[in-house]
Amino acid sequence: MRTREAVAQVIYRRVREYFSDSPFGESPPPVIYPPATQEEIAVMESRSGQVLESGYREFLSLTDGLEFRSLFFLGCHDWESGEIREVAETFREVVLDCDPEDVGIPPGAPMFPIAVNLDGSWGIFLIDVAEIAEERYWWTGEGDEFFFTGFADVLTFLNNPGSFAPTRETLL
Repeated sequence: MRTREAVAQVIYRRVREYFSDSPFGESPPPVIYPPATQEEIAVMESRSGQVLESGYREFLSLTDGLEFRSLFFLGCHDWESGEIREVAETFREVVLDCDPEDVGIPPGAPMFPIAVNLDGSWGIFLIDVAEIAEERYWWTGEGDEFFFTGFADVLTFLNNPGSFAPTRETLL
């Protein structure tokens, strides 16, 4: 599935959930942000310390961030300031302190948070481990470890966990 289709499915599901809550929608309304500019995406790429995977780049060119359930997919604007940036930075530090080598991520491999929940207990990293695996995303937290090759795979799994099986629990 392509990224554009996966983003559309996630947004469609989020809108349906919002309107099915009650006549007033008990959950926060879905938000679709304006697309990031190519300049903003270039700054994000520089900040990440790695080449952005094409699916995530396409996502940013469609909507510069997304909230789905309790998970916040960070856009370029989220890195300017704010609570979600602080949560993402703290989550990254905690994960780095917990030895990501245990799941096969080599020391010093670029790891950039692209999604977190508000309490910082789980999130998704863009990783660059090309020397050992083709996976570019690591979903970790609360005892879960999932690896995905493309951003569309992450969204497909999030939208319907039974429709996509992550390839492994460790990269080794």
